[in-house]
Formats: sequence, C-alpha cells, structure tokens
Amino acid sequence: MLVAVGGTMLELLNRVQTYDIDIDALAGEKDNVPESLLAAQQKYRDLEQHHQEEKTKHDQVQAKVRENELELGNLASLKQSAADAAFNAGSTKEASQYQNQELQFATRIQELEEDTLPLMERLEQLAANIDAIQADIDALAPQLAELEAQEAKRCSAIDDKQAAIATERDAIAADVDTPLLRQYEQIRRAKRGIGVVPVKPGQHCGGCSARLPLHVVQKVMQANKIIKCPNCGRILYFPKNEPDT
Repeated sequence: MLVAVGGTMLELLNRVQTYDIDIDALAGEKDNVPESLLAAQQKYRDLEQHHQEEKTKHDQVQAKVRENELELGNLASLKQSAADAAFNAGSTKEASQYQNQELQFATRIQELEEDTLPLMERLEQLAANIDAIQADIDALAPQLAELEAQEAKRCSAIDDKQAAIATERDAIAADVDTPLLRQYEQIRRAKRGIGVVPVKPGQHCGGCSARLPLHVVQKVMQANKIIKCPNCGRILYFPKNEPDT
C-alpha cells in the first residue's frame, strides 16, 4: 500500500529505527552471558548429575547388600534348624541327612559372605565419592550464587537502559503515521532489524547496496509516497544534508 509521506516523516522513522537498533544491541548484550557464569553453571550441573549417578549406584549396591544380609539371616536360621534336627535325630541315617543339609547351608553362607564383602567395600567407596562430590557442590554453590547475582544486576541495568530508550523511541514513533510505522516494523522483522535505509551516493540502496533505477530514485526524492528498494524491499529515504545522487 502506498501512503502519502513527507521527507520529515521518513527522518522521524529513521530516528525510531536508531532507537530500535540500540534496543536490539542491548538485547544482544544481555544474551551475552559471561563465560565464567556459564562455566560455573555447567560445572554445577555436572557435579549434581555425578552426585545423583553415584547415589543411584550406592542405592543399588545397598539394596543388594540388604538382600544378601536377609538371605544370610534365613540361611543361618535354616542351618541352625538342621543342626538341631541332626542332634535330635532318631537314627544315624536321619542325623546324616540333616548334617548334609547343615553343610549345604554353611557352604551357601560362606559363598554369600564372600560375595557380600566386595559389595560392602564398594558401598564404602561410593559413600566416600558421594561425600566428596557433595563437598565440591557445597564449595561451588556460593561462588555460583555470587556470579548469578552479578549477572542479575547486569541484566537489570540493561533492562533499565532498554526501558529508557524505549520510552524515547515511543515518543518519537507517536508522531509517525501509523501505516508507515506498521510497514516499517513488518519490514524490519523480516530484514534483520533494518526497515528504513538511505539512498547512498551513486544511487545505491543503503540496505543491500544494489544500484537503484533512476525512476525509483526520483520517486524517493519526491518524498510523497513510501518507496521501497526493488531488491531488498526496505523503505528508502534521502537523508538531510546529503546529495541526492
């Protein structure tokens, strides 16, 4: 849509864009999180993950140890019952059968105890690992908190700057015709933050550097309609105090 527009209006629009560019630059600055904070956050996450992994291993080994201990308790009870039955047996054959059972239980107890010993050692090692990792987490936590506080302060200062610039920008934008401002904002979103550009010496577009046809330049010089670059689609204007060609 073509809209009647004067050169002064385009100059205002260009001033609006200057503020928008400053706001974008501050947004980029805000996104540029310090490497020290990123490194500390990553280290903290890694420590927490390692802590959880070791705790999971500890819980699994501990569950196995408890399972073995329960079985050992049952085997000890069965072994004692077999021993009592052998002692009270009515015949040598019966006593021998119970003694065999007692021996089988004793053998299984020994095997299970041998299996459980390395598990107990592993349990102790995992507990030590967990304590060491937790100590690292506790040591890093205040450092991370300080870095995050500094980052929050930095971002807050940027927010304040953006708000102040936005207030000035909106005051100027209020004097720009609504259709023109709407077109500018649409083009700006599509063209990497630049919606209005000057005609450069040699009749080149200030956005894409394409050489502009003479009739386009003449229309821009008339400054009574919105004229866009045929190549990039940005709004064109002649800046003040610069030659027309």
